[in-house]
Amino acid sequence: MNKKIPFYDLYGEPFIRQEPGAVHVEDIAYRSSELKWEISPHRHNKLVQIVIVFNNSWAARLDEREYQLNGDWGVIIPAGVVHGFHFKPRTQGFVISIDDSFLVSNYGETSLNQLLLKPLTVEFENAARLVHLKHYIELLMYEINYNELGAPIAVEQMLKLILLNIFRQKNTTLLASNARSRETEIVVNFRSLIELNYTSHMTIPDYAEKLHISTSKLNRICKSLLNDSPKAIAHQRLITEAKRRLIYTTQTINEIALHLGFKDSAYFCRFFKLATNTTPTLFKQQSNIN
Repeated sequence: MNKKIPFYDLYGEPFIRQEPGAVHVEDIAYRSSELKWEISPHRHNKLVQIVIVFNNSWAARLDEREYQLNGDWGVIIPAGVVHGFHFKPRTQGFVISIDDSFLVSNYGETSLNQLLLKPLTVEFENAARLVHLKHYIELLMYEINYNELGAPIAVEQMLKLILLNIFRQKNTTLLASNARSRETEIVVNFRSLIELNYTSHMTIPDYAEKLHISTSKLNRICKSLLNDSPKAIAHQRLITEAKRRLIYTTQTINEIALHLGFKDSAYFCRFFKLATNTTPTLFKQQSNIN
């Protein structure tokens, strides 16, 4: 007999539809602590959920994918998506449950509604944005619990602000990811150019020109991703090749210097010692002993 994944409304209880709208906010600890912080895989027929955890490690399953999250994260679970969680004891955070009819009636086909159509994990890396998110959730809980005059309007606006906050963070993360991917591509291309040109002792401005970026940008990217300057990276390729030839060939120091593009062996020896704190001759002798 096939095991079926259960459909729940809200943690196995009927979802209470009441004014000011089909929105429910709950502290994670309220129910998860009773379940030993383990929420078994299940799905909701007509509920979208947003699970937000602050400054902790937790595991989230969304359909067939397992996520190990650490820090400040939000997880969006569309209706029908199988999901389960494992929280650490005393985890702080919230579960926002939204009836999908409320979304359709209030948001239509806006970008905020589109945000809730597929599973999503978002890390809140911006401290100010995280403070605002907590504040919006607290205000949403107040409006739901106290149901004051105009509460449905307030609930709708708070929910919009929460979704907008998540949308902004998602967009920021995407831009950063794209930027970092572009920077990684530049580093890969820079290393490839070094491999082709290191014996010609090409200048860093020349490398930058071939990469179609400024020298300052190349310097910033190398510092950020490789923790070194472009000049040091190019010089290190020369030193690596010099060491290989000193160890594995019978070439003389003069021949190695010539092969690596140095105008004379004296200049090569000074360059080598500055980088390694030893001379090519001593390095070769020590390598032969070892």
